Amino acid sequence: MLIAVSGDLLKRAESLEEMQAHLDLVKAAWNMSLSSAKKRKGKLNKFIESQRPRAPSIEALEGLEWEFRRIMKQKDKLFPTVKKKVEFATAIEESKDIYIIRAYFTNGAEPSPIA
Repeated sequence: MLIAVSGDLLKRAESLEEMQAHLDLVKAAWNMSLSSAKKRKGKLNKFIESQRPRAPSIEALEGLEWEFRRIMKQKDKLFPTVKKKVEFATAIEESKDIYIIRAYFTNGAEPSPIA
């Protein structure tokens, strides 16, 4: 499922470290997509602000935000009823440019508010 929502992001990795970083991004976006639209927006804004000190440019930060929105939209489109949280995701290098992706999903979606 993570590969399906990642688009070309996982295909662009040039090293194991880069693949893991891209996979971590997909995992974070997937988990963020489990929130309500209002909470999702707040979480995304908070995350993007936390990345500001690390971003090489404002364009890179905008690209990161765009990527998160794209992944969340893909998750909603392809797996609208899946509410499982990604607890763990790792890339294992088989050989140059060939990786195994392992992910562990749980029923860790945010609980519904009690009325």
